[in-house]
Amino acid sequence: MKRKLCSAILILILSCGIAEALIRDGSIRGKSGLSFSSIRYSFRTLDVTIRNRTKYNVNFGGTMIFRDKNYKVIAKAELMNAKIKRHSSRKYRAFFSYGSGHEAESAKYLDWEF
Repeated sequence: MKRKLCSAILILILSCGIAEALIRDGSIRGKSGLSFSSIRYSFRTLDVTIRNRTKYNVNFGGTMIFRDKNYKVIAKAELMNAKIKRHSSRKYRAFFSYGSGHEAESAKYLDWEF
């Protein structure tokens, strides 16, 4: 009984941290063989994993543009250029230049600008 209570309290404490979301994945339009997954939002930054399924090393970076249902820009996040090796993935940390993680989390559409 005591063990169950301790584990319940531990789960409650761990779930009360900074609010982040884990959503969205898909291909990157205009970059064949590249896809994104595991977007985690926080207030000033976001983490995203970019996968390279091609047999070539690729330099990747740019701007993620988050849009609402009317295609209005509600947030922008900048990714610095970095190399992604062939058949691998790389985790990026992007910083918001416009908006925040809260607005980006509510976006319906995601565009890429290179």
